[in-house]
Amino acid sequence: YKFLLKGREDLRQDERVMQLFGLINSLLSRDTETARRSLAIERFPVIPLSSNSGLIGFYPGCISFHHLIFNLRQRLNRPSTLEQRMALQFSPNWDTLTTMQKVESFEYALSNTPGNDLQRAMWYKAPNAEVWLERRTDYTRSLAVMSIAGYILGLGDRHPSNILIHERTGKVVHIDLGDCFEMAAHREKFPEKVPFRLTRMLIMPMEVSSIEGIFKHTANHTMRVLRANRDSLMAVLEAFVFDPLVSWLLFQEPEAAPSGDHDKKKPDRFSSSYSSGGGSESMRTDDGYVNIIDDKGWQTGNPKARAIVKRIYDKLSGTDFNPDEQLKVSKQVERLIQQATASENLAVLYVGWVPFW
Repeated sequence: YKFLLKGREDLRQDERVMQLFGLINSLLSRDTETARRSLAIERFPVIPLSSNSGLIGFYPGCISFHHLIFNLRQRLNRPSTLEQRMALQFSPNWDTLTTMQKVESFEYALSNTPGNDLQRAMWYKAPNAEVWLERRTDYTRSLAVMSIAGYILGLGDRHPSNILIHERTGKVVHIDLGDCFEMAAHREKFPEKVPFRLTRMLIMPMEVSSIEGIFKHTANHTMRVLRANRDSLMAVLEAFVFDPLVSWLLFQEPEAAPSGDHDKKKPDRFSSSYSSGGGSESMRTDDGYVNIIDDKGWQTGNPKARAIVKRIYDKLSGTDFNPDEQLKVSKQVERLIQQATASENLAVLYVGWVPFW
């Protein structure tokens, strides 16, 4: 078995995410409509060895979205940064533009470039039309399932190198799952305002039906199943969120971080005080110190953790857009797709996220 030994990174969160995906797959397999379509999230083994190392199983036969497009453009003698160059040609002073000016430049670049690279790559790699059609269907379904699951989890940092395409089946595989609970959406610089990645290059392989066909139908079924099994998901997610091994220091704003001697004694994410359950730890917020780890080692007193649990509950209840209005599944999915494809949300993303693709 091929595996990757990954150092200088904590993989316990990735392991928990895989456990959550396993539960979601179990729920999808028990529903008649989703089971009939064989809907599931593609998973791979994650085995933490210590606080900063672990093993990740290779998902064989995959190529990253980035490499797929990069290799195709090399063969076509087309620059990999074609769209970005076009936007800079339209507005050389990109960094100083307002949001609306960035939207104008972004849409200019898209309107003057084809953006069908992934669509062509999938067509070229298919030996015949029958295989191509099957891969296209599997691609669209797996993209929809993972989009909804990723939204519930608050998964961010979905740049092209973190999305793999299985070359034989066309299914989408997501890697590097450490950016959860909408951390990317609350960054000080370049916050991600999209619920999941649904750029034009991912949409074009869906062909004539585009978003309105298999993708939306699958997304609706997936969201319906997750909302119907809200209690089961919340039980797992609450244990995940309140786990003392999760580093909530990642969620602190710089001005809210402890200072002075207290800061020097700040535990790392796997210090003994986080896992032994003895005593409690605290952090300073605008209101002073609040208890974030109780005597049993759980972070039930952490306001950030409670806010994340509430946010996940709202997503699974349909009140994520307006707490006073419970949206139907179809309306909720429609709103999410609108957010994910809005130019004003894509144009302001970090250039490394490659929103033009």
